[in-house]
Amino acid sequence: MPSFSSNARPVVDLGLARRVELAQAAQNRSATPADGVLEVAGGLALFNGPGSPLTQAIALGLSGPVSPEDVDRVESHLGRGGGAIPIELLPFADPSLSQELGRRGYRVAEFQQVFVRDLSGRWPESPQVEVRPIHREEAEVFALTVARAFMGREEVSDAEASLILPMATTPGTTCFLAFVNGEPAGGGTVALHEGVATLSGTGIRERFRGQGLQQALIAARLDWAARQGCTLAASSTLPATASQRNMERMGFFVAYPKVVMVREPARNGMER
Repeated sequence: MPSFSSNARPVVDLGLARRVELAQAAQNRSATPADGVLEVAGGLALFNGPGSPLTQAIALGLSGPVSPEDVDRVESHLGRGGGAIPIELLPFADPSLSQELGRRGYRVAEFQQVFVRDLSGRWPESPQVEVRPIHREEAEVFALTVARAFMGREEVSDAEASLILPMATTPGTTCFLAFVNGEPAGGGTVALHEGVATLSGTGIRERFRGQGLQQALIAARLDWAARQGCTLAASSTLPATASQRNMERMGFFVAYPKVVMVREPARNGMER
């Protein structure tokens, strides 16, 4: 573990939010086909198919006002195939975005908390278990392990595992596995963008939970990111979860909340 002397808390402002959100956008962009990427309103609208967790608009309004025409373009891009249209809304976004989403009848679908920590300080010791980046041939092992973790059961279909596989094959994303007695017990990813390490996709198989594996996965990725020269780490979690508690144990703090706003698909020519 790096021998750093302190853990400075970065200033939370628009500049930090832009760094964090654009890093997340860059990671998701790498997993999106070229024709699915739309640069709009200072952010990205990413289309990976109707219902995909990577189909969403990120970082809109962090560079200034968002026009009705901007939102029209986002809806046309993300609404292909009849799926719902998710747009992330941050407290730092220009008010024009929330006003336009309200006018169009968007609803709150999910609250998230964005955690950050400076990488110039120490992080707590974690349980001594084997955690390492995956080998090239372990992409399917990673996908199956994390699918089992996310689903909360050992039996998962090929289709369910295939939803995770892009995480293991995305350029610029490094996947880690945690092992217990040689068996893959959990996994997570880290992506780097302009000095920001984004931690995501972390899951522990149900029968291995409560052993500190998530903390070990966090620590391993922080060690790795610091060695790559990153100065900031970030991650998003749902409120009041085990993930939130583990992030806090590892020195992260809540920098700001964000809301996923959704407009439902049209049915019979009418919006629901």
